[in-house]
Amino acid sequence: MKKLEVLLLTGRSVWQGEGMESGKEGQKYKEACTKLDMNPADMAKLGLKDHDKVLLSSKYGEIVMEAVTAKEELLEGMAYVAYGTWVNVIVNPRTEGTGMPSFKGTKVTIEPTDKEIIENSLEVMEQAYL
Repeated sequence: MKKLEVLLLTGRSVWQGEGMESGKEGQKYKEACTKLDMNPADMAKLGLKDHDKVLLSSKYGEIVMEAVTAKEELLEGMAYVAYGTWVNVIVNPRTEGTGMPSFKGTKVTIEPTDKEIIENSLEVMEQAYL
């Protein structure tokens, strides 16, 4: 199976914020926080189409997300996902005294998968930490 290493960037999005306001257990939050924006050339390297499931792995953990073509410019070798419970599983948990983990520049491996996205943030936490 093909794999691709990229730098993962994270940040806020309007949809993530809207989903958070309506509840972290809701569908709106899940949809906002499980979409992985990718460069079209990187998607082609993996044979991906919009809405294909991908496994993101880092030295901190792994999680399944949905690959989509980035609507805004995103360089090859970079991917973006909104802040949320799902991405927390694969970023460095150390805060280095700031109280906030580093959400920028995490090396991740992306590969196509048949696995399903975990349905809600509580399940993510249970599977990752219990």
